[in-house]
Amino acid sequence: MIKPQADALEKEIAQMRETILEKKRKLDSVLDLFRNASTYAVEESLGGTVQNYQYFVYPFKGVTLVDQSLYKIFAKYLAKMVSKDTEVLLTVEADGIGIATLLAAELGLPLIICKSFHYNIPCVEFVQETGYYKRSMHMPKIIQGKRVAIVDCLISTGGTIKNMIEKAIGLAGTTITGVYCVNNKSNYQENKDSKSAFAGYPYRYLFDTKINEKQEVESSMSDHLKRVFWRDIDVKFYQIAEKFLELSSSSKHGYRVGCVLVDMTTFEITAWGYRRGHVHAEQDALSMLRENFPDWQSRKYSIYSTMEPCSARNGSGFKPCAHLIGEIPQIKWVVIGEKDTMDGKINGNGIKYLLEKGKNVRVFKTDEVFLAENHASAPESPIPNLVPAFCAV
Repeated sequence: MIKPQADALEKEIAQMRETILEKKRKLDSVLDLFRNASTYAVEESLGGTVQNYQYFVYPFKGVTLVDQSLYKIFAKYLAKMVSKDTEVLLTVEADGIGIATLLAAELGLPLIICKSFHYNIPCVEFVQETGYYKRSMHMPKIIQGKRVAIVDCLISTGGTIKNMIEKAIGLAGTTITGVYCVNNKSNYQENKDSKSAFAGYPYRYLFDTKINEKQEVESSMSDHLKRVFWRDIDVKFYQIAEKFLELSSSSKHGYRVGCVLVDMTTFEITAWGYRRGHVHAEQDALSMLRENFPDWQSRKYSIYSTMEPCSARNGSGFKPCAHLIGEIPQIKWVVIGEKDTMDGKINGNGIKYLLEKGKNVRVFKTDEVFLAENHASAPESPIPNLVPAFCAV
């Protein structure tokens, strides 16, 4: 690699990694807020559904000295989860208003707030039902006939949301596009399955929390947040793979290939490669990994390649790249630019081989995603809206 070109690329990689690390640091700071929150128990229920209800003070409730600008981050991540056909956001006073307002602004959608007073406008009543109290609330009928997403700050028993759904769909022509919240507190939920927690409606949230036996708050990023987080990261690392493509020689079909290997925990590019004659980009990168990182087997990786790894080689004596990747259990995700439709021996077969070897595959340019657990599905039948889970597959 020419030195000025190498120096510029090295600088770009360092800047990109620092940007990613800063995003992760902010998310970690939120997890610490949850973990350090004070916990309490409500011994005398005010009509709620749980005796001796345990709770923690939600950091963004407005009674703690917390940087509220973090809500902007929440809104950006939640906005990527909300169904695209949503017309209106619906929340309930009071704590849900903070995140719902910023989310509505991020999406450019109207926000309707269910309140304790009806303001003399047409409403339907429902019960706000938490673990420790109940009260009557009013849902404006203006949402009738709309596609509605329900937004809240924290969901514990789920009673309020279930009652909101019942009343909303009771308005003729109104549909629910999903339920979205910052924090899922799982102590009092019978069904934690996000696909069926609320009558089959999509349920997405940012953080998993639970009060443990020591009366401490356990907190972690949800799978939904991990996926959105990695969607952003994929874009950046794929762009770096394209930089190495510029150094590649051409295949017999006229395309060039670049590749990078990324440590999924540290976001460090540990190896890279590009096509050089009979040496393929993935082959080049994997060789570099083994030579330069003695501890490589103790890490987890994603590999980014601008072309589908080959599943067959034409007399070069080298093992196909899909086979090389398949031999390395530390590689969890393979993100490729496109299928190799020009080589009839490959054309999706590289993807199929990787799935059989337990790898998850994303085709970047078409945003198709194939999970190893569903490897019987042909590449022509993509599983939409799923991307790498952060450090866990």
